[in-house]
Amino acid sequence: MDPFPGPSHGTPAGLRRDHGTSGLDEKDLAGARMQWRSVAETLFPALMTDPAGYAGAVEAIGAVAAAFTARSAGLAELAAAFAEPERCLADLGVPMRPGVPPVLLVATACAMRERVLITEDVRRCRAEAVRRAREAGRCWAVLQGPDRVEELTGGGTGGPSACSHLHLPSGTELRATIDAWSTSPFRVDVIPADGGAPSGAAFGRREPWLTEFAQRRSEIEQRAGSGPRRGQE
Repeated sequence: MDPFPGPSHGTPAGLRRDHGTSGLDEKDLAGARMQWRSVAETLFPALMTDPAGYAGAVEAIGAVAAAFTARSAGLAELAAAFAEPERCLADLGVPMRPGVPPVLLVATACAMRERVLITEDVRRCRAEAVRRAREAGRCWAVLQGPDRVEELTGGGTGGPSACSHLHLPSGTELRATIDAWSTSPFRVDVIPADGGAPSGAAFGRREPWLTEFAQRRSEIEQRAGSGPRRGQE
């Protein structure tokens, strides 16, 4: 069995600079992402006994990842490259590495670029949430999940399992999460803006978790001297 299986979906033609779907639907794209992540995780185990090969692979991966960044490659472009790894390396002028499957090099570079895209998307969403809150005259911006923690039901039921609210006057972030697999599934965390250590607590029941969230929220507002504003009661 090939330890580095390539993509099983249709093969788009090469690395593209446009931001179209390259013929892939959302299901195909999600499948490609899962595959390149899986292949990328085999990099170290596959080459751990070959330091020179590992160093060469890392160099090649860096070159491919840099090319993805320079081209502002999106997910569709990454899927196209992953579908034809040999062609991708040839198009970018990155030489093959003896003993290292091309799909391993390209998959790892795809995973690296994907993480960058995710980070950029989170930053954009965060900035948009802050903008909307300020325009509405609110002191809390909803970065993730619902406005009200009571709406969290847990991923196992198909509903949201996390919310993250940013207190604009202080920059403090308040998070609530539900982990259905934990013995204490309900958690509240406070992340200070000054880079200090986060603080939090986990609960086995929903009621004390909701109380903790409300108390933490009130404490943050009181320390900053800001109370609820329009739409935040």
